[in-house]
Amino acid sequence: MKIITLCCALTICTAGTARAAEIDTRVSAPACSSVFEPASGSYQFVQEQNIDYVIADNARVGEIYYTRLPIFDEANPGENNALFRWANRFHILSRENVVSQQILIARGDQYDERLIAETGRLLRKQSYFYDADVRAVRLCGGEVDVEVITRDNWSLTPNISFDRSGGENSYSFGIRDSNILGLGKQFEIASSEDTDRRSQQLIYEDHNVLGSRVRTRSKYIDSDDGANRLFELNLPFFPLDSRRSWGIFLEDGEREDKQYFRGDDISKLEHEIKDFKVEFGWSAGLEDNVSSRWTLGYRYRRDEFHRSDELPPPSVFPTDRELSYPYVGFELIEDKFDTAFNLDQIYRTEDLQLGQHLSSTLGFASSALGSDQDRMVAAGVFSDTLMYTDDILWQHRLEWEGSWNLDSKAAEDVVISYETRYFRQATSRRAFFASFEAIYSRNLNSNTQIFFGGLTGARAFVNRFQAGDRRVSLTLEQRIYTDIHLFNLIRVGGAFFIDVGRAWESGVDNGVEDELLADIGFGIRLLSSKASSGRVVHIDFAVPLTNRNDPDVNKIQIAYNIKSSF
Repeated sequence: MKIITLCCALTICTAGTARAAEIDTRVSAPACSSVFEPASGSYQFVQEQNIDYVIADNARVGEIYYTRLPIFDEANPGENNALFRWANRFHILSRENVVSQQILIARGDQYDERLIAETGRLLRKQSYFYDADVRAVRLCGGEVDVEVITRDNWSLTPNISFDRSGGENSYSFGIRDSNILGLGKQFEIASSEDTDRRSQQLIYEDHNVLGSRVRTRSKYIDSDDGANRLFELNLPFFPLDSRRSWGIFLEDGEREDKQYFRGDDISKLEHEIKDFKVEFGWSAGLEDNVSSRWTLGYRYRRDEFHRSDELPPPSVFPTDRELSYPYVGFELIEDKFDTAFNLDQIYRTEDLQLGQHLSSTLGFASSALGSDQDRMVAAGVFSDTLMYTDDILWQHRLEWEGSWNLDSKAAEDVVISYETRYFRQATSRRAFFASFEAIYSRNLNSNTQIFFGGLTGARAFVNRFQAGDRRVSLTLEQRIYTDIHLFNLIRVGGAFFIDVGRAWESGVDNGVEDELLADIGFGIRLLSSKASSGRVVHIDFAVPLTNRNDPDVNKIQIAYNIKSSF
């Protein structure tokens, strides 16, 4: 009853205003007689990007100006000091050709607002930009001059982090440069330790190989439970109107898989993985605001399990799997996007995909091609927006993966998950957020479990406090996005939250007195405005509402971790 009362109280706090009537706010673009003035260092992306100019349908793209803003605005007295000026001089700005490789317009092209908006989204996807905007700046003789504005992140950073969640600690330290010499390449070397393993890793990424849109990623991890080697080379479907793609993926690694009961590891396995995939894709491009894409590929994957010397294996030893199969993939993306701020980030432009997105693959693994048994293999994801107004955003997402064994006529490793997320903005600084997630699995290999605990939505409990083959969880938050900008480096937010949920397996005792886990608490959110775009520090203080007499449940749990969203 207390939980229901608290949920209602949070909901009442979010009573918002009705959506304002839409009016035409377009203005005329500056004439050709005006002198082009580039955006200044104080350019406010979240406020200034929505100017809508009246431009003739037959207008062409004229001059394209590139304005690359430094990390710190030296015209701002709060950022005009010796340290920040030194940082601007030391940091190498993203080179103009790196920016130009991302844009979808060229001089002489027909001016298209859709391509202008999509170019902005593509630029904001790059980790070395804090924000980006593309805008018309001048109209002259049927040509529209365009300005591409980017602000760099501080790219050379010590990668130092400490996470505490569910009573367990993890850390990592190293160094990362996400924009080597302003070329958009990324290199990282790091050492880390968490509850499962101690690792050293080396990563290299290049999203513009030799000035093209071909991408590559190499990763090597040396852990105390094995090593992992990964290599990717691919040409993705870049804009919505892309016509082709291709890719190669290889992974070879070993790891330890642990099984848990009430947060304690009770069994362990050595797991060897070999994975190879090659694919080619094609599309007719964007038609009627929908991009439809097809993919043909081949994949080989082998999973082998061996006993560990430290802990016994699960009571049912997992089955080795070998899959070799061709597959066909289909993807559909609806061209329906918008921008917002103060949702999952703090005072940063956030791109919202509001339209339908479907991606699915289906393959046939045959023993004639080297599979251990005949199987149909499927995976996919579907997402869409249920409601979008001036103050409400409600979206949902469905994912599935698994196989059907044609020899035993049984489903294997089936996992289906559904999530819905709801935002209601009371003001630009305060919002109500709700998230509901349900996961169902069937015939999972015994090395795999579904958990609920500190890292998976129950912040007052230890990690993996509950384990099973299904999970439901509900999170309610009252989010606060403040104007506080500590040292002009860190933006500050906060949240009051309630978590409710459980993980279980039918007919199996999970050793917990109250099967429903619930907690309440508050948290601080910290987001760098100059580096590591999109990484949000969470400091949460959570109090359990159930299982309070359990010796493994603390009266208060303090969690510190870094996530990709609020």
